[in-house]
Amino acid sequence: MNFSLRSKLFLLVGAAISLAAVPIILFSRASLMESGMEREREAFVNTVMLVEDSLSVRYLNLLTSEVESVLQSKKDLRQYAAMMRDMLILENHRQAEESLERWKSVLDAEAFHLAFYDMEGRAVLSGKLTALVMEDGRQDFKGQSMRSMLTHRDSVSDGQFAVVRVPVNAEQETPVLVCFMPVRARGTLVLAVPVADAEKSRARLENLMVLGIQERLDTLELSRGASISIVSSDGRVLAGKGVPMPLSSLPPDVLQRVRKGEALEGDTAGAENPVLYRLAYFKAMDWYVMASIPLGSIVGPAEQLTRHLFAVAAALLGASLLIMLVLTMRIIAPLRLLTRRAGEIAREDFSSERGVGFSNDIVDDLPVDRTDEVGQLAGAFAHMVKALDENIRRLVETLAVRQRMQGELNAARDIQMGILPPPDGAPKSLGYSAAAFLEPAKEVGGDLYDFFTAPDGRQAVVIGDVSDKGVSAALFMSMTVTLVRYALAEGLSCSEAMLRINERLAENNPSCMFVTLFIGLFDPTTGRLDYASGAHCPPFVVNPDKNVPIRMLTETSGPLVGAMQGMDYEACHAEIAPGEYCLLYTDGVSEAMNDKLELFGEARIAATLENLRGASPDEVLHGVMTAVKAHRKDAPQSDDITMLCFRRAPK
Repeated sequence: MNFSLRSKLFLLVGAAISLAAVPIILFSRASLMESGMEREREAFVNTVMLVEDSLSVRYLNLLTSEVESVLQSKKDLRQYAAMMRDMLILENHRQAEESLERWKSVLDAEAFHLAFYDMEGRAVLSGKLTALVMEDGRQDFKGQSMRSMLTHRDSVSDGQFAVVRVPVNAEQETPVLVCFMPVRARGTLVLAVPVADAEKSRARLENLMVLGIQERLDTLELSRGASISIVSSDGRVLAGKGVPMPLSSLPPDVLQRVRKGEALEGDTAGAENPVLYRLAYFKAMDWYVMASIPLGSIVGPAEQLTRHLFAVAAALLGASLLIMLVLTMRIIAPLRLLTRRAGEIAREDFSSERGVGFSNDIVDDLPVDRTDEVGQLAGAFAHMVKALDENIRRLVETLAVRQRMQGELNAARDIQMGILPPPDGAPKSLGYSAAAFLEPAKEVGGDLYDFFTAPDGRQAVVIGDVSDKGVSAALFMSMTVTLVRYALAEGLSCSEAMLRINERLAENNPSCMFVTLFIGLFDPTTGRLDYASGAHCPPFVVNPDKNVPIRMLTETSGPLVGAMQGMDYEACHAEIAPGEYCLLYTDGVSEAMNDKLELFGEARIAATLENLRGASPDEVLHGVMTAVKAHRKDAPQSDDITMLCFRRAPK
């Protein structure tokens, strides 16, 4: 479905206002909800903390009185035991027994029970309660045998205590606090006193706390529908105000987290009557403190304000769309005109004679005088039309010049290749075969090769590489080929020919160009190769026998050719055995690079020739070129590639 610009602007404005208003309304609603819930939460927190503090204070007060009673009993036992220990140390055995009897009478009156055991653990003095305490197999609350505490140890010279349960009757037991005071070289004093039963104390403590906390809850003022209660772990409501929230309505994981000491706040949104709640755990009594309030009493004002905000946003959206209708009518008209003019430009041929005048007609009535963005767009459009007209005409002229230059370069390439013999045009003779290959990096290049029969019947092989590329290198290469042929036609040796060529090329060489040159005269009958190398790449000589290593003709006659006059070039020679071939090449082969800037190199040339020992000259050139391309892959050719291979026939 296609929409006009006006429709898109309406949609854009509507979407912009909606995207701006709706989040604000939703965030406002969320903020109101959050603030309302925060106020109630703070009230709950204060209430629950007040109850928790009251629970803690009452529990500590009651617990303190119980602990003080036990501590006082331990203090009395230690004092009595210390006094009797000091007495027994000073008296003899008979006096000690009489004193213990007197002490037993005094302590019985105060509900303290005395016993004395000698160093072998025999009872010297005992009573009913102490006899029960010291029965064989009796253990204290820590699982330690009571009889084992009679062992005399200096580390417990101030006495040690134990709590043990002894039977009162067939159905009931009572806890007893026992003090063991060792007497040096005499035995052990044992003093015991019954203490309050922990279970009975806890029940009494729970009843007192429930009564006290209910009195405290009755004094609290709660919001409408709110409640606060003290609930036991089995779900019993011990004290509370308002209708309590059932403990079973909370998820089990919530109760587990609360029991770990974490006070939790949450809500039961999604339930039939959702409430906001706070839950805390009083570990000492295994009680829960729970407060709740219905969510409806919190979110009502926020929902009403949200509806008012939506109504205001809808009114603003309608007013904004009406204003946009008027503004778009002024903007769309010139844009439509620009659209029509753009269509006319697409159909016009600016390269024709009518193009200039037509472009003026297009830009005449455009609203370029306006100062707003539409006027800037119209001005840019008019400038684009005129620039397009001018650029197209320049492009047509440039293409015509380029085509003419390309034609001239193609003609130069044909002339250059015509100077050189065909790659398969080597002279046919018994005992000799040759082939050549040349691939310029540009339309014309600076590499050269040549083969022909010299006046004395020997086969001439020539290869060279001019220092530059392009048209200038091609002209220099043509001059070099001509000079080589004339020099060898006059019967000059390879070194003499190299000397003459160097002098002629260096006579008038303002651009200081030069050529690396190899000139050879090969006698197929004897296998003798006379040659001169002017700094050219060393050739490879390959024997078909794999036991004969590949060798290179590394001997150089002299420097670069054409660089300067007065250079001497020495004659060189080599022997080509029957079946051997010689590969001549330019540095476009050895210096071919891949994407990693790695050179093909002489080592790779030798490795390639190792697999081409018995090949013909054509097969050698094809195999080396295939290896170069495999090494180069997608990298562009950076230099001219030229190769010449000749072979002496086997016997």
